[in-house]
Amino acid sequence: MTDLPPELVCPTCLGELRPAGLLLECAGCRRAVGERSPQGPLVDFIREPQVATRGLGPWLMHSRLLARVYQRYWRPLFTAVAGGRPHDLAEELEFVDRALAPAAGGVVVDLSCGPGHAALHLHRSRRHARIYGVDWSLAMLREFAATLAREGIDDLPLVRADVARLPLRSGSVDGIHAGAALHVWPDPNAAAAEIGRVLRPGGGFIASTFAHQEGGPLQLIEEVFEKVSDARVFHESELLGIFDAHGIGDLETYRRGSLILFWGRRR
Repeated sequence: MTDLPPELVCPTCLGELRPAGLLLECAGCRRAVGERSPQGPLVDFIREPQVATRGLGPWLMHSRLLARVYQRYWRPLFTAVAGGRPHDLAEELEFVDRALAPAAGGVVVDLSCGPGHAALHLHRSRRHARIYGVDWSLAMLREFAATLAREGIDDLPLVRADVARLPLRSGSVDGIHAGAALHVWPDPNAAAAEIGRVLRPGGGFIASTFAHQEGGPLQLIEEVFEKVSDARVFHESELLGIFDAHGIGDLETYRRGSLILFWGRRR
């Protein structure tokens, strides 16, 4: 990635970015707010030298070892336990493609992209003009960057950023995917507000996470998961209400055990 993608702005004031070597300076803040990697397509908007995390779940997301095994072993395991049957990745990606149909020919952001399975699927589909992979975890993004290098892909920007403070222009995004991520976001409400801000009217949105089955057979597992991991298990009405409050309407859901996929459009 040699040129700065046009959707990127300062995450603090949404001002224009000006390259200064590898640094990105904001015309409004008049300071460096980001940095480009000299080795690959990564733009880093997290300025703290280290990331403070609470709980086993969020901490694990910054592990390089987990990043290497996440897609092949870790994600299929926890989705199988939560869903009550083996994970069907093809089925999940079919839901993603249908939900992001309104973004055909436009810009799509894969939030909390991890090592990149969904973003790569969207890129390979050639249905969209540009795909962004966005994550807080440097370990996950480095694993993703290594995959892009092996496959010779140089047109999929990777962005390290806080989901509650996205470095994207308002209304500049046509579709957003957030797979198996909301339960480790520190502030889902703030993140939903940002998703509503950056999506254009009519833009597609789809996410997956964990939601309680009241009195169901997985209730004990849900309770243990929350205590051990410091991750969230939502109530379905709470989850949908968060996004509806920030302009994501026409919400539909698909449940499989404690797993929930939900999708809609920006009003």
